[in-house]
Amino acid sequence: MQISPEKIKFFRKENGWSQEVLAKASGLSLRTIQRVEKDGNASSETLLSIAAALNKSQTELLHVSSQIEAFWKWRNIMQNLLALFVVAAAIIMLLLLGGDLGMFADIYGAVFLLMFMYACTVISFGAHGLGKSVIGLKYLLTSQVTPSASTRYLRFIFRKQLVFVYAGSFVAFLVGSISILSNQASIESIVAFNAAWAVNLLILLYAAIFAEGVLRPLYTKLSVGELDEITTK
Repeated sequence: MQISPEKIKFFRKENGWSQEVLAKASGLSLRTIQRVEKDGNASSETLLSIAAALNKSQTELLHVSSQIEAFWKWRNIMQNLLALFVVAAAIIMLLLLGGDLGMFADIYGAVFLLMFMYACTVISFGAHGLGKSVIGLKYLLTSQVTPSASTRYLRFIFRKQLVFVYAGSFVAFLVGSISILSNQASIESIVAFNAAWAVNLLILLYAAIFAEGVLRPLYTKLSVGELDEITTK
């Protein structure tokens, strides 16, 4: 497993520790710490021990390459595009069964949801993490992604974005609910009141569609390669 030597040195010095202190705190030998800080090669057990000693997550210590190795085959790309089309068609069919498509249109809610999710991504992972998550959307169309520190990092971002998108929809729903309940007296009829609640629920629908139709498949695709690697060992 490839650990970032620079990150280990930074976090160690941030604590004011020498290599000897880190070795004692992690239960590892001084030679192991020196090797990790030199070339970054370490077992999963070594990574776990160092992360625990430094009080950091394992992901924070991994070396993240800017490149992800994926296999792009025209046949698989077309299959994935067809699958996405079927999912979109199924959702549209359900919306048509529910009524006019215009009933399910709320551009402000959709924009807010994306802004909230990507703003939280910037706060959590920086602009670099935001860029990787946006570019990473293309892996919906790939046939296979080779497991690496980069895929684990991107998978971690998508997992957090699942939380962010649902959190954003929950915040918007609460704000909308408070607004509706606070202005009941000004709502002219029960029809308008029900329509207001219907619009307020759309943000939850948008969150579910984007999270389960885009982010969850991406997270799963990046996880499959890791599972394949484990099962073949």
